[in-house]
Amino acid sequence: MTGLAVGIGLFTTFLYVNKNIQTQVFLQDRHSKLQCIWLLLFLISSTLLLYYTFLTETLYHCLILLSPTIEPLGFWETLWAVGITNFVIKFLCMGIKCLILLLPSSLVSYRTQGRWLMLTEELGQVHQAIAPVPLWFRYLVTYQETEGTPGLTLGVLLALLYLILKLLGLYGQWTSLMKTGRLFLRVECTGTAATRSQCNEAGDVCPICQGEYREPRALLCQHIFCDECIALWFNREKSCPLCRTVITEKVYKWRDGATSPHLQIY
Repeated sequence: MTGLAVGIGLFTTFLYVNKNIQTQVFLQDRHSKLQCIWLLLFLISSTLLLYYTFLTETLYHCLILLSPTIEPLGFWETLWAVGITNFVIKFLCMGIKCLILLLPSSLVSYRTQGRWLMLTEELGQVHQAIAPVPLWFRYLVTYQETEGTPGLTLGVLLALLYLILKLLGLYGQWTSLMKTGRLFLRVECTGTAATRSQCNEAGDVCPICQGEYREPRALLCQHIFCDECIALWFNREKSCPLCRTVITEKVYKWRDGATSPHLQIY
């Protein structure tokens, strides 16, 4: 019952903070610094309270690829520790995203901010993939240890099979991280710079933010938007917001501040 209650609390906290971070990213330079500070403090206090409650189990060891002091380490205990560690890593990533949002726009533009958010999420997913390895390896090696040599041999074989499958999964994670790294280092612009006459013809109002153009960009279809507004749009879509003409073949995930809800439990 305690494990179930902790799981519900962690999941509720994740949903609340994840939604609010995406909202603050969407508001761009109108986002609330106080809200970002509140979310950061909420994540820190939740994590510290969790680790303090289960201090004797030293669950924080899982973050640095060490085994906790959970005895006995059965299947459900392993699954519970892996799940908690997965959520805590998500909390750490979301905390870093809050710090990125707290940086002044004079130092970090919205487009640069999006690249940092994307890189943070990818690194967090790699950490989530690696963190369960020591726990599952220890469990698989020792879970039939009482049966003597045959049980230990079976455990070692299962552990080796697990490591092979994990390495194959990490290869996919590494490929995704490399793609994200290349996107992070490459400066990309959407469309071309719009002229003053083009902006006047369009009414001098961005269709997305309904405000005056800021660094206006003209797409292939000749519709004009603020540079940051259209960059935010292409985080999720491939086509023009007005005429639905396909502009790009890429959708840049995670630039909107979202954190993946996927649980890496194996």
